[in-house]
Amino acid sequence: MHPPAINVQQLSKAYRRTPGLWPWLLRGLQGERPRGQALAADEVAALREVSFEVARGEAFGIIGRNGAGKSTLLQILAGTLQPSSGRCEVRGRVTALLELGSGFNPEFTGQENIFLAGSILGLTRAEMEAKYAEITAFADIGDFIGQPVRTYSTGMMMRVAFAVAITVDPDVLIIDEALSVGDIVFQQKCAARLRELIDRGVTLLVVTHDLAFVLNTCQRALWLDQGRLRYLGEAGACVREYVAAMAALAGNAPAPAQDLAHLPEHELPAAAPLDLAARERLGDGGVRVEQAWLLHGDGGAGGTYRTGDWAVVTLLLRAGKAVAAVSGGCELRNRHGQVVFATGLRVANRLIDSLPAGGASLVTLRFKLELQAGQYTLDVGCGAGSGADNTWDRVLNVAVLEVANPPDQEVVHGLVRLPHEVSVFRPAGMAGPR
Repeated sequence: MHPPAINVQQLSKAYRRTPGLWPWLLRGLQGERPRGQALAADEVAALREVSFEVARGEAFGIIGRNGAGKSTLLQILAGTLQPSSGRCEVRGRVTALLELGSGFNPEFTGQENIFLAGSILGLTRAEMEAKYAEITAFADIGDFIGQPVRTYSTGMMMRVAFAVAITVDPDVLIIDEALSVGDIVFQQKCAARLRELIDRGVTLLVVTHDLAFVLNTCQRALWLDQGRLRYLGEAGACVREYVAAMAALAGNAPAPAQDLAHLPEHELPAAAPLDLAARERLGDGGVRVEQAWLLHGDGGAGGTYRTGDWAVVTLLLRAGKAVAAVSGGCELRNRHGQVVFATGLRVANRLIDSLPAGGASLVTLRFKLELQAGQYTLDVGCGAGSGADNTWDRVLNVAVLEVANPPDQEVVHGLVRLPHEVSVFRPAGMAGPR
């Protein structure tokens, strides 16, 4: 077994709110803060006893809200920042893309900065000359490579920085949101090259708000929340838990609500409900999905559909306590874990006004499967309340939908089939064939 490429144990970082040299001199004399020691009155914690390992050749994502401590963690791993306590070890040559332009001299040309970056990473002039053509070809900024970096746009600077980082044979590549800059074609080019590096055994650690990138590229992910490790595990599960929590917090904007007493009654579906007992659940369960059904448009049990068929998801919600502003919804995910469709009461601005403890409501969601042939997983969930008073429940992978595209149907190219028209005309004012 190889030792991990990155090993982080009980890592903490605290900053002082008040400036001044004396507190830092005192900290230097005292040494590392003992584990568990309380913060001083003028300190704020950016990281709190974070521990994890990243295997060699693994793609590892770090997600979280702004201010969660993600960039602080990466700076410590890259060696540009010292922790207050704990330890971290990174094995091999490390290339870090942190703040765009960091390490670049704005007065130097792009060419000069490429060789400067190489020397910082320990490569000789001859080694960088051998890689120079590959770097400039990937960056693809033309004659600007000979111009001072201060004349570059952020996108051009990112192109050069990324090209250097991936070409200098790193063992560990650390990226902090750099891929969010640049046009979509270059972003796709970068994503493809990162997959090549991972296949070659390079370890990738990336901080990003692009959850689709984490799902498509990373094997595991870590969710940081206010400096603490909130979730560590398989990338898809980490992203789902993070998205569900953020939806419960940020998705509770006021919306028109419906009084349960004035809603029409409806019978439960005759088909057998889905088995929820063995499914992974997230949330606190103050309101829960008690039963769920996946149906065809005619009410029969669903699972296999043709492209363009209607699917119906029905949810029986039950309140474990008195709740207000109740929502229920579902998501479809493709084989990459990407959400290809999501809907629910909150999206439709039709919240249920309130449910008493033990009260129930029935939510029906109908959607047309204008999708590419293949398998899709279904998540269902519900939530209630707002702000700190929110409560929610999410059930993952409750069913698999198989969408078929028979020969008598128009083939779907791409992920979805949008409503469309195709027309053919004879050009006006042009002579016919001779």
